[in-house]
Amino acid sequence: MPETEKNLRAALQGESEAKKKYELFGKKAQEEGHPFLSRVFFAISHAESIHIKNHLKALSVLTGKESQLDEFVSINEDEIMKKVKTTKENLQDAIKGEIYETKIMYKEFINNSRVENRNVAELSFELAKKAEYIHAKIFKKYLKILEKNKSILEEDLYVCQICGNVEFQKPPKKCPICDHDQFFFKKM
Repeated sequence: MPETEKNLRAALQGESEAKKKYELFGKKAQEEGHPFLSRVFFAISHAESIHIKNHLKALSVLTGKESQLDEFVSINEDEIMKKVKTTKENLQDAIKGEIYETKIMYKEFINNSRVENRNVAELSFELAKKAEYIHAKIFKKYLKILEKNKSILEEDLYVCQICGNVEFQKPPKKCPICDHDQFFFKKM
């Protein structure tokens, strides 16, 4: 199996685990009285599902057959539940995961797809990497606010349905990651 296909499968596993973990982190934030942070976690969980969709499409193109997530992704919810701590700790965990994906995982996957001339995978990895960078910044922002015991202002949240970019207050005219029109943003 080409390295790029292995990388797509690994990315699908990682994104699926992150999606589930952020859903659980969102529930924990709600329990702890952080409704807006709960919405942030759920919005970024939704963004991870967009990365999953894009990676599945890329894998289907590369293999010439429609790929199904359950063929190679297995989620152990009990293991993921063990990672749920306080909202501050969950933000720290989320930052660590997003930085790993941005600086290590996707960087390597992009290089492999270039070497193997697998452009569809390279594009999917690039979009995810750029969105994960934004996700890390968002988590860092809210961790700093929590650490300073400041209140968190409610804002509208929007997720680009093409790349998983997350924006606040209103969607930009063009997505800064994938360059798609603001109509591709979904209000969360």
